[in-house]
Amino acid sequence: MHAESSSTPNWSRGTGPPRWPERLLGWLVAPHLREEVLGDMHERFYQRTQRLGLAKANRRYWRDTLAYMRPRFMKRQPQEYPNPTFSDMIRNYLTISFRTLSRNKLYTTLNVAGLSFGIACFLLIGLYVFDELTFDRQHRKTDRIYRAIQHKKTPTEDLTIAASSFKVSEEAKKRIGDIENSARIVRTGRANISNPANKNSFQETIAFGNAGLLEVFDFEVVDGTIRSALTEPNTIIIVEDLAQRLFNSTQVVGKTVDFELNRPLRITAVLKNHPRNSSFTVNAVVSEATISSDSEFTDWIANWDSQTFQTFFLLKEKANPDVAAAKITQLLNANMRHEPGTSVAYTLQPLADMHLFSENIVDGARNGNVEAMGQGVLLYIKLFAIVALFVLLIACINYMNLATARASNRSKEIGVRKASGAFQSHLIHQFLTESLVVTTISFLLAVGLVNLLLPAFNEFTNKELSLGFQTDYRIWLYGLLALVVTGLVSGSYPAFLLSGFSPLLLLKNLKLQNRSDLSLRKGLVVFQFTISVVMIIATIVLFQQIQFMNTKQLGFNKDLLLVVDINSGKVRAGAETIKREFSRIPTVKQVSTTSRVPGEWKTIPTVRIKTEGNADEGKVAYWLGVDENFTKTFEVQLVNGRNFTGLRDSSSVILNETAAKLLGINQASGQQVAIPARAMGGSFHPLNDANTPFNARVVGIVKDFHFQSLREKIAPMVLGYEHNPVHNIDYFTARIDGRDVPATLARMKDILASVDPTHLLEYHFLDEQLARFYAEDHRRETLLIWVALATIFIASLGLFGLATYAAEQRIKEIGVRKVLGASVGSIVALLAKDFLKLVIVSILIASPIAWLAMGHWLDEFAYHITFPWWSFALAGFVALTIAFLTVIFQSVKAALMNPVRSLRSE
Repeated sequence: MHAESSSTPNWSRGTGPPRWPERLLGWLVAPHLREEVLGDMHERFYQRTQRLGLAKANRRYWRDTLAYMRPRFMKRQPQEYPNPTFSDMIRNYLTISFRTLSRNKLYTTLNVAGLSFGIACFLLIGLYVFDELTFDRQHRKTDRIYRAIQHKKTPTEDLTIAASSFKVSEEAKKRIGDIENSARIVRTGRANISNPANKNSFQETIAFGNAGLLEVFDFEVVDGTIRSALTEPNTIIIVEDLAQRLFNSTQVVGKTVDFELNRPLRITAVLKNHPRNSSFTVNAVVSEATISSDSEFTDWIANWDSQTFQTFFLLKEKANPDVAAAKITQLLNANMRHEPGTSVAYTLQPLADMHLFSENIVDGARNGNVEAMGQGVLLYIKLFAIVALFVLLIACINYMNLATARASNRSKEIGVRKASGAFQSHLIHQFLTESLVVTTISFLLAVGLVNLLLPAFNEFTNKELSLGFQTDYRIWLYGLLALVVTGLVSGSYPAFLLSGFSPLLLLKNLKLQNRSDLSLRKGLVVFQFTISVVMIIATIVLFQQIQFMNTKQLGFNKDLLLVVDINSGKVRAGAETIKREFSRIPTVKQVSTTSRVPGEWKTIPTVRIKTEGNADEGKVAYWLGVDENFTKTFEVQLVNGRNFTGLRDSSSVILNETAAKLLGINQASGQQVAIPARAMGGSFHPLNDANTPFNARVVGIVKDFHFQSLREKIAPMVLGYEHNPVHNIDYFTARIDGRDVPATLARMKDILASVDPTHLLEYHFLDEQLARFYAEDHRRETLLIWVALATIFIASLGLFGLATYAAEQRIKEIGVRKVLGASVGSIVALLAKDFLKLVIVSILIASPIAWLAMGHWLDEFAYHITFPWWSFALAGFVALTIAFLTVIFQSVKAALMNPVRSLRSE
């Protein structure tokens, strides 16, 4: 083979020999002749290109290829060594991969660290998202279980509620062939449940359920028989946690408990604690048969249109839920008459959709437990999933950038291997193996890191996530799939780039990287920092909004308000005595009784209210029963009129400014108003059997105050005196001075016990309750902060590696510049400016993206901050500072190197 001309050009893929003929020769020509044949072909191609042009050289290259398709060139010599097996090739790939990685410790460390953090973030967020998406899938028949949703429309009402009547639940099961079974549950409040033997007592939600509840759902039993557990009257099922608290044992079937029903209840089954990703969180269910003879339950049974029960239907195999829902609606309409202009219809919501698709359904996120507030939001699940993918993608980009940047350092290695007969496919397999080795090491480190972080992460997210042998196999499958995809994505571009060059060019160690490779690498750096800057801006805006919500003036003073629940009839009847005794405690400043409090997690009733002589149904407003101390205790401002003065005001009301404006009242002067109906989260019903409205007079107007989340605008509110026909009092609220809180609580407990010895002191501070409105936002803020830090850290690792490579590649240039008198500062600026330009471009791209995304998020709140313009500047400054600090180390190190040593290096 002739020697190659010293003027061999820097062939790129567009000007080199045609690839397919070259591959054909590689497949057909005998191995011992392949190098000589390819060398001659390449030399002739170069000479023809110079003399005849590229097009003719290509055509003749094809002609020469066909000339070699003869037996003497294709005949193989007897092999001195046997062909390597597949396992031999894999072993060889792994050996070379580990040798290469061990020789380049810095780059290996950067790649492993970046991928480990990226995969760890991906796994943590993935576990969270998987848990949210698999809510309520613990039951074998989940795909056939549906919740009944009632849609009621009247001329003034459009209500969607997760409720049905007893008749609908029971008759639909009997008459509709698509329905196999039905389960019912109804909650009626909270009460003390106690062990009569040791007097252990706890506050729990009172819930009643039918036998179908244990037939439709698969609740795991710890003790007892589940099939007959809710069939007999005066029986109850409890979960193992409550059993332990009451009896210090879970083997308690047959024992009795007291649950304020004036009769002992026999325990028929103990259930395993509900998993965290279950919508069922009630700890005790009393059999429906226990109250079947009560007059209130009899009324429930007779009414087709009531909204008392949550009903779940188990459909038969292949039954269509839309058809079944239409039949339920038809059954309802056939058995009751609606008022003119009123329509009621049912739809069936899949059990698996309850957690994420109940946002606009009244009572949609609660099943048997009045305190459950953990409704998922699909938007945030999608957002977290996208963020997890972006973090993993940023880690992959790091690997790609560092591998392509180091292409020239491996040119001779690749050239020798190609000249020795290695096909491009072999080299691709080698580089992909290296990538998969790095990814596998990173994955194992990430799994260890995730297990270290999971205890804190579970506490933070209120979940029970795990990553071990007991973890759902699907998580491991998704994790392994992510491992393979990450390895292939990370290594694919470098593999095809490095394996595609001509061996002659590689051995000459000529410049391998063309302009497109450099542009791609710059684009990837810009992409990394764009995501990072968006995350920084989003974190700033989220933090500012939460601070705004925590500090905004609410129209009342939320600090040092101690709220005590009223959980028994005796305490409610003795409220005046208890309030008087509370006020005598030295640390208590004011005491008030109310039916609800701002930040309420229970349902706040609404009423219809209309002025005298008004013939319409009335305006809708919230109702709050209060006493004469409410304005002083909560420090609510009276705008005009007067406050309540005592029992003589039992037929008086006070309006907030919004309600007064709604009714057209500017000055409170005893105007007569009528309240004909109320609703407790459902439809409106008359206040009494005689359908007689509650007539009251307006004695005062108070300044608007927030009693709901800042996501909601202030709604009309009517304050009625505590003794009223709309709603009983349910809380004591004491304003305390903050000194010796434990002693204050102990004294309150004694006062309550003097009225009702069985009453438990259940309390909370109002500011903490209000903070629960934004607990999920706070979780998202914290999660976003950590993800933003992770993305910046991973991107910085890649930038550090690229800066190191850039300094290595320009070592001679730096030496020459120093000899010619360049200062250290000018050399640092020379090396750093290219990277800082990329970060500035990232900031310019990220700013409008963040502005649009966070502006949309802020629109969820009726009251929110204006978009902080300085967040763009702060995010840009942070990104530039991090990038500068990342690059500066290697830049200064290169600038301080002895120029003589730099110029001597080869």
